[in-house]
Amino acid sequence: MLILPFSLFSCFSGTTQGTWNLKKDKEGIKVYSRSSEHSKIDEIKADFNVQGTLSEMAAVMLDVDDHVQWAYSTKSNALLKKTNDADLYFYTEMNSPWPLSNRDLIVHLLLSQDPASKIMTIEETEVPDYLPEKKSVVRVPFSKAVWTVTPVNKKTIKINYQIEVDPGGAVPAWVVNMFAAKCPFESFKNLRTQITLEKYHLGSPSFITNQ
Repeated sequence: MLILPFSLFSCFSGTTQGTWNLKKDKEGIKVYSRSSEHSKIDEIKADFNVQGTLSEMAAVMLDVDDHVQWAYSTKSNALLKKTNDADLYFYTEMNSPWPLSNRDLIVHLLLSQDPASKIMTIEETEVPDYLPEKKSVVRVPFSKAVWTVTPVNKKTIKINYQIEVDPGGAVPAWVVNMFAAKCPFESFKNLRTQITLEKYHLGSPSFITNQ
């Protein structure tokens, strides 16, 4: 979640603090989890390669309205505020399995790039008080995700994704365990297809340097 922090709120299971445990290794996507110091819900991370460029990946992330096309379990997304081309706020609502209520969150997305290494960093931080809560939806009280995107060659990037999140409300253990690896795996598999769309090649941001 969300990648979106947005769609991964229930993708965790119990582990030993400090030790990453491999939960899924398929199609070049590795998903790990470990216990968190800040939440009862575990941290998660994923490592995988994508055929695409840094600027195309930036274009995908900044196209928040279309996150629903690839971020697993995302019901809706909407841009709220654009401070500049690399700094924005957006709203997302995530579908939850019955009998749980849907979750929503307001994300502050900040994109930056190291000029020397070309490594791109995308930070997504929950701002729970940005909008009033809805009666029928549980507001996620805390979420922080970091994407580290490294160029491998002219056509390939390597992504490391890490998130800590508290989904709020009462989330039964069986629901948490059920989605331990499925949510991130499906999201990142979809991302590989999404980045190939022509609009992200033609509309990639000029402030990101690929080489």
